[in-house]
Amino acid sequence: MTNKTQISFQANGAPYSLQFDDIYFDTESGCQQSEQVFINGNNINSRLLSSECPVIIGETGFGTGLNFFLTAHKLSQAIEENGAENIADVTFYSVEKFPLSKAQIKTSLQMWHDLQPLIDDALTQYPDVPEGKTTLSCLDGKIKLVLIFDDATEGFKQLNLKHKQKINAWYLDGFSPANNQDMWSEALFEQIARLSSDDASLATFTVAGFVRRHLTNVGFRVAKRNTVGKKKQTLVAKFQQPKNKGKSYLNRPQKPKVQHVTIIGGGIAAACLSYQLTKQGVKVTLLCKDETIAEGASSNAIGALYPLIHLVQDEISQFYVDALHRSRAFYDTLLSDGYQFAHDWCGLLEVSYKESLQVRQKKFEQSPCWPKDVIHSVNADKASKLSGASLHSGGMFIPKAGWIAPKQLVSALVQAASDQGIFKVKTNTQVTELTQLDSGNWLLTTSKGKINASTVVVCAGADSDLLTPIDELPQYPVRGQVSEVADTGDAVTTVICHKGYLTPANNGNFCIGATFDKQDRDINTRDVDNDYNREVLAETLPEIASIPKERIVNSKARLRAMTPDHLPIAGPMPKTELYPAIFGKLAQDKNWKINEPAPYYDNLYVMSGLGARGLCSAPLVSDILVADLCNLPYPVDSKMRFNLAPNRFILKDIIKGKHKTQSQ
Repeated sequence: MTNKTQISFQANGAPYSLQFDDIYFDTESGCQQSEQVFINGNNINSRLLSSECPVIIGETGFGTGLNFFLTAHKLSQAIEENGAENIADVTFYSVEKFPLSKAQIKTSLQMWHDLQPLIDDALTQYPDVPEGKTTLSCLDGKIKLVLIFDDATEGFKQLNLKHKQKINAWYLDGFSPANNQDMWSEALFEQIARLSSDDASLATFTVAGFVRRHLTNVGFRVAKRNTVGKKKQTLVAKFQQPKNKGKSYLNRPQKPKVQHVTIIGGGIAAACLSYQLTKQGVKVTLLCKDETIAEGASSNAIGALYPLIHLVQDEISQFYVDALHRSRAFYDTLLSDGYQFAHDWCGLLEVSYKESLQVRQKKFEQSPCWPKDVIHSVNADKASKLSGASLHSGGMFIPKAGWIAPKQLVSALVQAASDQGIFKVKTNTQVTELTQLDSGNWLLTTSKGKINASTVVVCAGADSDLLTPIDELPQYPVRGQVSEVADTGDAVTTVICHKGYLTPANNGNFCIGATFDKQDRDINTRDVDNDYNREVLAETLPEIASIPKERIVNSKARLRAMTPDHLPIAGPMPKTELYPAIFGKLAQDKNWKINEPAPYYDNLYVMSGLGARGLCSAPLVSDILVADLCNLPYPVDSKMRFNLAPNRFILKDIIKGKHKTQSQ
């Protein structure tokens, strides 16, 4: 037996619930609000473009079906533009305790002319008496709607979804919680968590405090988002703190948004994080050991902005591809906001200067695994036109790469942070010791005395491993010397990577480099290293005129912070000595389910290990730290979070049997 729906229609046909004294949708911006809240809030448009990952949507409150028909319309547009075979399949689960009739749905949506073909198709399959459960499909089966006519909690209890069939996007709709408290129950949120896939997204029009708390309690990370229409703010969330899933080491400390952060460092990592935090309203104090900022690896005259891309879609490459997209958007926004730094998005050419690289390039041509706007093959003629040099070999071209003047960029970021009014820099302040106090705060011993800090992030690059307990992480320094060359009109027009690299000119000079000396902390320049940089260029690209010694006008040796797996470190600092006792069973079975929380130092975080690609990775990595510190949804999925997490090293060692508990 279905529940009787009490409904009236306004002059334009828009429905109004008499039971809940509430509108079904905003008549002034109904479609626009649904698109902003649910479609954009769940990033549906871009997710439809991945044919390998189906979009599985769960909705509370089918109502008139507007959200479903709008989703189907977006799917139809994607199919028309890209072909059905290139678009994800969609499964849409929706519950409705007070269903409308066919006629009521038709009348309710008559103002949305673009949706009418989809509405007509669906209504031919819609039951005359809506009760129980029914399934219908549109767009030749590309989208399937499973309708459950029941209370939301009871309806979702009926679903028993396998791991790969779990819901990965939620439309948390329904009448206002103030008018429909029965639906917005704790039991409903428990069902939502049970049915959610890892990193499932969620969007809802309500920002009610108890809704945020319910979502947080079941494992979602929540953020408010500004929108248009009668609702000025909505919520977005991601299922990123799941309870009792057996992989507790993936979960991070979930605390209220911090009020003040002390950052140790003075380069691109520290600058990006400072700016991002101040934009969130967090006060930041930056402690820089040098007389001015950007005196370390960020002090080079020209730095290449480029990703590490293997010609297979592995996890390392995917991180750097995502990081490249994020960094370009981040820097372009900074420029559009009026902050200036020398740069050129001229692309980067990886020259296939030897046979093994030529074979690699040919394999990629035969079976490309990345879109052309990420990386593509070019022949020698095209490579020569791109670079402005007569090259004998082709190579792989990364069109969104380029170069930046790092010191100018860091200065721009620091200025942008300062303009927020809640940021200060203390230079000539070297931190030599970290001591945690009983309060959870940290006492920093520095060259200028003691500093009490409530939350600390170590962004000190290669100096990070000079501090305890950060030195427990397997980061190591690599010395690199870069040579600056006077331009006599022979500078290239795109960044070139060979065995070393060669940049276009900036302010009359270009750069060649760089040496790679592990565990060498000497930053004094060496003539022999300038010779090495010149010789490597001459050996690998003999078609480019050799560079005589006298054209070297400057050189710098600085330290890069490297990790064994070539990925940065981003997140809370683990208490590594406690991990073997808790996670020792992983040595027997890496999938062993463990729910005991992973141990971390309170209020201590690390952002380091950016290596030679800090310009590329720093914005995305700082996004992750901002999510940690401001209790926001993470911008990357659980697999990538773990790949960057500081505790990944100890856990991988345990799995490999390198750590034994006393009981073992």
